[in-house]
Amino acid sequence: MSDRILMAGDVDTIREYVFETSSLPQIRGGSELLQECEGKIQEKYGSYVIYCKGGSFLLQVPPGEAERIRREIEHLYLKQTLVATVTIVYETHSPPSEEPRPEGSWAQRIRDAAAGVPLDGGFAQRVLFLNARLREAKREKTTAPFYEALPFGKRCERCGKRMASAREPMEDGKALCLVCKHRDDKGRKRKGEIRGKFNQEFWHRCKKNRTAEQPDDLDHLVASARRKYLAFFYADGNDIGSLLQKARIEKGEEEEKKYRQISEALQKGTQEALFQSLEAVCGAALEREGYWPFDIINIGGDDVTVLIQAGYAWDLAVEFLKHFEDEVSQRLPEDLKAEWRPTASCGILIADVKYPVRYMERLATDLLKRAKKRAKEDPQNPKSAIDFLWLPSPVASDRVEPLLSIYRRGGEVELTARPYTLDEAQRIRGLIPQVARWPRTTRHRWAEALERGLFQSLSFIQYDIARERGGKEKIATLEQAGEILSKRGGRPITGLPIWYRIDNNQTVMWRTLLLDVLELAELHAMRPDVEEEEEGI
Repeated sequence: MSDRILMAGDVDTIREYVFETSSLPQIRGGSELLQECEGKIQEKYGSYVIYCKGGSFLLQVPPGEAERIRREIEHLYLKQTLVATVTIVYETHSPPSEEPRPEGSWAQRIRDAAAGVPLDGGFAQRVLFLNARLREAKREKTTAPFYEALPFGKRCERCGKRMASAREPMEDGKALCLVCKHRDDKGRKRKGEIRGKFNQEFWHRCKKNRTAEQPDDLDHLVASARRKYLAFFYADGNDIGSLLQKARIEKGEEEEKKYRQISEALQKGTQEALFQSLEAVCGAALEREGYWPFDIINIGGDDVTVLIQAGYAWDLAVEFLKHFEDEVSQRLPEDLKAEWRPTASCGILIADVKYPVRYMERLATDLLKRAKKRAKEDPQNPKSAIDFLWLPSPVASDRVEPLLSIYRRGGEVELTARPYTLDEAQRIRGLIPQVARWPRTTRHRWAEALERGLFQSLSFIQYDIARERGGKEKIATLEQAGEILSKRGGRPITGLPIWYRIDNNQTVMWRTLLLDVLELAELHAMRPDVEEEEEGI
């Protein structure tokens, strides 16, 4: 295939399109429309396709056909979705040209960083430069589809941006614009149907003894929960770019073939990990009358997006990260298994089911970035990691950092120890069912006490344990939780192991993970199968 050039593409503002509204049929329909575009690319350009998942693709095309294929794919996305656009670039030099790029451009940054590495025209190097050009092209894009909205016209009752022109297929249907109507038609569930490619695949695999139905909307999804909180679950593989750069020529093997093997290992391993995790965590719920407590929005290569009842989210994260490491690892080419260990990170945003999903997505993305930072603290020992945030009250924000300020008391005290590595998260998972069985009033009293500071909370909780029955079991739970911060190098205050002093970069910080455990236990107790103890003295 030496006579072909590489072409890369990526859907613009993909999450803004999918999560433009908080309607589950709209979200599901937007994702399904984009997946259909990928299916048509696979079908039409199958022999050219190296990778095509999650809104991005990499093709190897004849130079004379590159411009035609670019225009056809751009037209495909616009025709299929009515509004989503795609940025596409293809090689004009092979190997990458030595011609200088504008200062500060991604291509020039890569060239500067790899000044001592010869431009050998290898496949991995070509992909690296092409992706740099793709990022530049996305940043420089100035046009987008435009739908005129007259000041006196009726606006769409879903997105609120475009003019309404149709109605939902409901008796009291809302007036919708063309774009929202198109997504709604694709994502709305009909009798006996399962909507969404990955939901269908999961159901056909796990439908034995299953009686629950796919939810029609988000209210149905959380219908069985004791309190109507929804979790936005967003997971993504760590340092996947470096793995793909390991594609090198071997005897009788082309680099693009190895790239395909790695991409397939990520796609199949990620999907298998999610399906196993959902069956393990939600299998019992699927056997009850009612609705599934989750909906799979997308599986794109190594990233996963799921909407799920809040009470199942932490268990799903732990199960998924465990299975991801195993399933991806066993599918990698043999020579990579020894030198690269697959890990992933997860961000979980929990809010009321009425909270705008577009904000949930942005906050979950911020949490994922925090988890990835924790996962990469030790470059020689990468780990999987989880971060989460629960918004008991709605706060209109698309950034996590201001919201996390509620856990800080001055510059030396933090009421949280997030994010957590997978090992830590598994330990916490073992504690959650114990704490979830405690009376709800006990959990609330302890959470309020922690907010008063170190010594007041320590005295209050010691007194509370002394006067309660089951005090020894609670002390044992606190000791198990404390072991997590002890392994981080923390030293506890004398008494109950609640607060730990952690020295970091010549600064002293007092942390507790008890509030995190109390919050996760409170969420876990929202599940319909959890029983709480009665208050007793």
